[in-house]
Amino acid sequence: MNIIKKFSNTTSNVIFNIINSVLVKGIAIIVAFLTIPAYIKYFDNNVTLGIWFTILSVLSWILNFDLGIGNGLRNRIVTTLAQKQEEKTKKYISSAYIFLLIIAVIVSIITCSLSLIVPWNNVFNVSNTDVSSADLTFAITIVLLSIMLQFILRIISSILYALQLAFIPNMLSLLTSIILLIFVMYSNAYLANHNIIALSLVYLLAVNLPLLITTLVIFKNRLRAFRPSIHFFDFDYAKDTLKTGSAFLGLQLEAMIINNTSIFLITWLLGSIYVVEYNIYFKVFSLVSTVFSLITVPIWSAVTKAQSEQNYLWVKKTIRVLQLIAIIFSVVQLMMLPIMQFLFDVWLKENSINVDYEIMILFSIEQSVVIWSGICASICNGLNELRLQFILMTIGAILIVPLAIVFTGILGGYYGVVLAHTIALLPYCIGQTIWLEKYISKNIIKVKKEAILK
Repeated sequence: MNIIKKFSNTTSNVIFNIINSVLVKGIAIIVAFLTIPAYIKYFDNNVTLGIWFTILSVLSWILNFDLGIGNGLRNRIVTTLAQKQEEKTKKYISSAYIFLLIIAVIVSIITCSLSLIVPWNNVFNVSNTDVSSADLTFAITIVLLSIMLQFILRIISSILYALQLAFIPNMLSLLTSIILLIFVMYSNAYLANHNIIALSLVYLLAVNLPLLITTLVIFKNRLRAFRPSIHFFDFDYAKDTLKTGSAFLGLQLEAMIINNTSIFLITWLLGSIYVVEYNIYFKVFSLVSTVFSLITVPIWSAVTKAQSEQNYLWVKKTIRVLQLIAIIFSVVQLMMLPIMQFLFDVWLKENSINVDYEIMILFSIEQSVVIWSGICASICNGLNELRLQFILMTIGAILIVPLAIVFTGILGGYYGVVLAHTIALLPYCIGQTIWLEKYISKNIIKVKKEAILK
């Protein structure tokens, strides 16, 4: 930690969060690898397991419909906390919580009502013999309610990011994963497994309890003076947060379409049984982009702070470091391919699959593109420069589904969806990288001229 003190305050905070995040994520990776074989044992067939993965993937999309308030709040209170504007901070936090609570209640009533009448077996392309209609509807409704609770409770994550405590949300996710793993393993050993309803109930508790406890602890201690209160609700502040976050909402929705529809597209185009093999590959290869995201998460708020100080030289140096790390990660990923079969056999044991090196290369390329897009997103979000992002992500969102249909038809497998995802992200990666280089260089020159004139 003495080494960290030698850096600037902004860099020190980033490094501190990265180190803690990597430690937490290292444990999370182990838990994730243990969870897949435990899930395979929990469900009696891959069809049901594929449905569970798809349910979580599809319903978690709803979390993106917070109207961008979480990200808007994050960017706003970075400034108000730094400038010690307590009244504004109170109003921003209270207004965000109350506004999202109102939205969550309305959305819950609508979505839960629809959930009871939607023919989910048809939606997920699964027969009643694999999962009964009643069980599937009940399970989806429970997970839906869980997502609605997260809708409100997850605001604490945005606040923690603004406080430069980005590693804590990772700890909460880890705790959720541990609770789910313990339940599945215990159920496999002592209870009647295969129960998708029981797993849904545990999921509801595992996701929301850590968020609730953290919220209570943070507002009882560090943010005691900023506790959410109806007395500090101000529609103008809610509107301002909404205005700041509305651009983020558009990006969230487009990112959701591009990055979070693969499982749904595979289920829709090929069937849920193919989701399991896809998820096995994805769990392994997404480790690289997941670890890299631990680096970029604290960068966002740090860039916002650097911009307020007109420290664009720091931003440029940060971009170069991130790009170098991205290249190293991509090369290491390819170097790991020869030992993948061994790793799969050790990990999945009797449930292991025969690896396909062409598919693995495709996943490696996809994750390299995801990493690069993460660099662009973290820097541009911190700079609050969203217009070009929106345009380029719109192109990707338009391309993803037709590309998936075409490539799945040509290649005859789920890897067509992986290829479609990769190509859909390329316009964003290329266009945003070029723009970012010009923007940073222009502002560095501008700041230098202003310093000379002074």
